[in-house]
Amino acid sequence: MTYAMPSNLTNVHGLAGYVNSVTDGMFFTMILFAFYVILFMSLKSYNTERAWAASSFITMVIAIFFGTMTLVPSWVVLLSILLAAISLITLRMSNNKEF
Repeated sequence: MTYAMPSNLTNVHGLAGYVNSVTDGMFFTMILFAFYVILFMSLKSYNTERAWAASSFITMVIAIFFGTMTLVPSWVVLLSILLAAISLITLRMSNNKEF
């Protein structure tokens, strides 16, 4: 499939919008997923509940930032908020005395 060359890109947001339109809106969704996986693996030195909660919270903040710039659809932002809330509830209900 051939796409028109980008024209009149004056800022980074225009370039990001073009990349997102070429990939049918999935580019920054996959970037968020990659952030989540990298954060979760990096925080795996802690227990699983803490790593999941921290990576979900950081991904939620990034998703809200991308959502305000209209780089990800609203369902991605809502899904990240939901996952962060579930992970926080799971962390709170665990028998972990550190939290």
